[in-house]
Amino acid sequence: MKRENLKQMPADRINRYLKWTGFLRMIPKKQLLSTLAYGIFRIIAATIWPYFLYRYLKDSTLPHVTELVPGVLAVLLLFIGSGVASYRQSAINIELLKTFSLELTERIWKKMHALNWLTFHQQSRVYYFDMMMVEAWRLRGAMGAVLEVLAINGIVAVALIVVIALISFPLFLLCLGALAVLGGLHLYSMRKQRPCIQQFHAAWRRQHHWVAKSVDQFDLIKMGRGYARSANQNREETDQFLESNSEKLRQQSRWRIANQAAGNLVRVLIFLVGIFWLQQGYVQFSELLIVLLLVSVVQSNLMQVPGAVSALMEGQDAAVTLSGFFDLVEEPVPDPEPVPPGAIGQLSFKGVGYLYNGGAGIQDLDLDLVRGKIYLWQGRNGSGKSTAAHMLLGLLEPQEGSLFLNGEPAGWEVLKTLRSRFGFLDQDAPIFMGSIKENTVFGHEEPERAWAGLGSSWLYGLLPSGSDPNSRHVGERGEGLSGGEAKRIALIRELLRSHEVLILDEPLNHLDESAIRVLRQEIAHLKKDRIIIIISHQPGFESIADEIRSF
Repeated sequence: MKRENLKQMPADRINRYLKWTGFLRMIPKKQLLSTLAYGIFRIIAATIWPYFLYRYLKDSTLPHVTELVPGVLAVLLLFIGSGVASYRQSAINIELLKTFSLELTERIWKKMHALNWLTFHQQSRVYYFDMMMVEAWRLRGAMGAVLEVLAINGIVAVALIVVIALISFPLFLLCLGALAVLGGLHLYSMRKQRPCIQQFHAAWRRQHHWVAKSVDQFDLIKMGRGYARSANQNREETDQFLESNSEKLRQQSRWRIANQAAGNLVRVLIFLVGIFWLQQGYVQFSELLIVLLLVSVVQSNLMQVPGAVSALMEGQDAAVTLSGFFDLVEEPVPDPEPVPPGAIGQLSFKGVGYLYNGGAGIQDLDLDLVRGKIYLWQGRNGSGKSTAAHMLLGLLEPQEGSLFLNGEPAGWEVLKTLRSRFGFLDQDAPIFMGSIKENTVFGHEEPERAWAGLGSSWLYGLLPSGSDPNSRHVGERGEGLSGGEAKRIALIRELLRSHEVLILDEPLNHLDESAIRVLRQEIAHLKKDRIIIIISHQPGFESIADEIRSF
């Protein structure tokens, strides 16, 4: 589109156009040229065979059978070639769609993991699932519609209309007018259906969120709580979703019947007008016969176009939604230059503050953390302990204050570059679907060596007992593990790795006395070459702490 045309478009339409064309440019060019080459052959084949048929029918006397053989063989060869081309084009399109979809999902995955930490946690897991599966699939469907239908069937229909013009100009005008009426009706019907389709997708998302919410209510309902309320909400949510779907289907059914009736009416009209013109001598019988045949072929091709255009419009909606996702705030990639060459001997905060949008957070924080010491942070919920830990990890960038590394002033981006040298046990440590072994060694540079060495380490005693950790699998978010087992696995995962700063946020949650005693004893041994920070409401670490800080 030319720049002068862009200037005449409203801003929202320009944004939609640019976002849509941005995704179109992701189509692999080499495969696109190959599929277009086969498509051109199909178009040529579709327009040549009517010429052979018309050539034999236009004479006043029918040709001898032997004279028909070359033309029939030529048409058969064209049909066979067109079938082979269609098969090859379909195979290329499938591979092209796979390449496009793989690149798109990789972009989504990379974007998701490049997001600012707070930005990521402000969205639900369902939101990211929608991006990865639903919107990407809608865009894939649009690409398929472009490659399979719009790029070929639409062009074939136009080419056949041109053939009709060469055969009989009066019949061409008649067909063109009739097809224009049908095309206008199809476009009008799609425009009328569009709000229902958009409302259905919005309802689908609401239903998806409700299902995730209801799954999270499982344990509460098993305790006899909220069953009736959840059941009623499930019925209401599902009823709204199904009603939205039903309305979409009703609209599609009405317009499909209307378009079919209009198509049949057009066929009858062309036939009656053609017979009248035949009687008046405006057209020849052979011309009418071949045009009626071509009109059916044209309509069969055009019937697929509205569905493809609808898929294209859905793809445009998906492209706009995905563009909004790609516009989310990313964590700035730090320059590798600030990475200090030596060990982390001292970390200091001076006058540091960070406030969330709701006003909660921390202000005027001073910290002085020295290697070889254990720091115990205590305080009420929401006093800023975890916020301070997240700032140390570079997950949150303070809005005020200064950072000093080994006694020297440093920019906050340095903490991002140091993150791999930190160990961090979150109070809600992530356990993902998979085996205990996979969870335990995830992220380790040498997972097999780490797993083999675990057997001779004190950490082995923290593994869940009673089953083979190689084969024992857990469900989503650690389903199938007790709270203590999940906490132990997360502890092993952090302590298997080498780190210079170790932050343990509520490490005693769910642990029994035996595990607490072992953990306290081993942490005291670990402090020699580390900075260790323990965030805990529970007593148990006061005896080994070098400094206790109340928030």
